[in-house]
Amino acid sequence: MGRPSNTDERRLQILTAMIRVMARRGYDGAAIGEIAKAAHLTAGLVHYHFKSKEEILLAALDFISAAHLARLDQAIAQAGGQAVEEVGAFIDVHLGLGTYADPEALACWNLLSGEALRNRKVRERFERALAQIVRRLAASIRRGQEQWEFSCDDVDAAAAALVATVQGYFVMGASARSTIPKGSAARSTRKMAEGLLKPVHPLSREAKRS
Repeated sequence: MGRPSNTDERRLQILTAMIRVMARRGYDGAAIGEIAKAAHLTAGLVHYHFKSKEEILLAALDFISAAHLARLDQAIAQAGGQAVEEVGAFIDVHLGLGTYADPEALACWNLLSGEALRNRKVRERFERALAQIVRRLAASIRRGQEQWEFSCDDVDAAAAALVATVQGYFVMGASARSTIPKGSAARSTRKMAEGLLKPVHPLSREAKRS
């Protein structure tokens, strides 16, 4: 494969700068000048590659989503095809302590969820990103059904419920972290998953990793 084009490199600089600035200042505080400064570019170059701050935001959402899905797929692949381990890995990727942490991306994700409430374009992209996450989890649960590892009444509802739990923890972690006992998020979510999926082996342990 050839090197990324100069345009691709510049766009990546701008997107990572947007994430960095937005994590510190929020979307309203992420002025083009601040983004340009963080990217070590001129404001003119930022405007050359993106028509508006909203366009940068939408591209940043796609970038965060793609990077997260890549990490998620890697963790699931390390489970060796065992559905119980895949679901455990899914929970660890989202709620495990430190292993997969990306504080800036998570801060932006929470801010994007708020922007989705008031911006239709953001909402459509955000919904699409969440739908991909739900589908990843549902695929693991269905595999578990086929392998007789799970006895789940409604796969899609269970996947949606667990992703909703993860999202709820994200919001609480950002706005009321002191209300969540340290280390309890992943453990409690595994227990919830056990109730929904009725696995033949418990999920209440950390997923194996190579």
